[in-house]
Order: sequence, then structure tokens, then C-alpha cells
Amino acid sequence: MTIRKATEWGVVAPTPHDVVVAESEEAAARAVQRGAKFVALTDGDLLRALGSGGAGNQKPPRAGEPSLQLPCDIFEVSLNHESRVITAVSTVIVGTRVRPRWWVSAGGFFGALNVAPRAHPNDGLADALEFDSAPSMRQLLSIRNRMRLGDHLPHPQLTMHRAQQVQWHQSDQLGKTMRRSAPVRIDGKTFGRANSVRVTVWPDAWTLCVSQRSA
Repeated sequence: MTIRKATEWGVVAPTPHDVVVAESEEAAARAVQRGAKFVALTDGDLLRALGSGGAGNQKPPRAGEPSLQLPCDIFEVSLNHESRVITAVSTVIVGTRVRPRWWVSAGGFFGALNVAPRAHPNDGLADALEFDSAPSMRQLLSIRNRMRLGDHLPHPQLTMHRAQQVQWHQSDQLGKTMRRSAPVRIDGKTFGRANSVRVTVWPDAWTLCVSQRSA
């Protein structure tokens, strides 16, 4: 069940013996795709969203010891209207650092940037930040500085979409799909280029286990 207002998220319970320890969110997504139900991360933006730093030194819980167990959603990502889907647990980035197009987040954070302040890893929604036009380098630096505090919205060049399914496509001013494409990174891994990206949320797909020794 997705998180609701005024309700607790997760429980403290003994860590299952089949917990999978993942050193990256991309590794966590692969584990979930293979059927893992319990995953412990040592790094990543989801840990940053929890205030755990995400600096690669998160201690995974040992099997049997108490851990905070947090139900989380997954993203199913489709590129270029293909039938194949890519499983993700945290982020989808379309574009580059100097030419961003579309950022989707489960927990709200891309590194130190709080790009989607309303995002929650278990709300059943994808938070998609769309760059309506190509900002200048000066504008982009200003936006990123404000993102560190999560106060970049509202902004005339940014639009936030929150839904169970969100989609981006490359289009010209007439709304016709163009052949030009943009690079895509999913949970930190490069997946080539695409001119259409669709993200669908599946709630309560896995459980993130956070050690109480380092929480």
C-alpha cells in the first residue's frame, strides 16, 4: 500500500536472510527485476532522500539484525515506444548536464539537488521535471543553485508533472516528433539516445532495508 498522509512509512523488523546488498541503484534495479523483494543500498539518491548521505559508505544491515524496512515503488521505462521495459528504482535523466530535457525522480534527489521536493519513493507517482526550453548556462546555474534548497519552483522554464505514468518526447514547435534524439541515463547507467521516453510506476514492488547501526 502506498504511503498516505499521517501514516508511518515502513517498520523496524529483523532483516530477511534473502536481502540483496546493492552498491548502486542500477544494481538494485537489476536485483528487483530478477525477483528480489528486499534490497539494501550502500549508495545512491534514495539514501540521500532519507538523509543518509548516499556517499557510498552506508552500512548494509546484516541478516537477522533489526533494520528499517521501507516499501518502495519501481519505474518501468520504455524508450522509443519499444515493448521492452527497463526497471529503475530511482532516476531517469533525459539530456545532458548543459542541455537538460526531462528528469524523473522517485525520491526527489539527483545528487545534492532536490529537484522534486514533493516526491516520495512510495507514493505511487513519478515526479517529472520538464525543461520547457534550453536555458542559457547562466540560467541553468541559477536553477541548479536554487535546486540545492528545493526552491526552484515555480519557474518559467520548468514544469513539474506528477502522475502514475509520465512521458517525454522530442518535438518541434508544431508538435511533430522529430528525428533528433537525446541521451538517456537510468539509475546512473547510459541507455543510448531516444526521442520518446515513457515511465510507469508500479507501487510496493520492493523493500529498501536500512541498517539501524547507521540510520
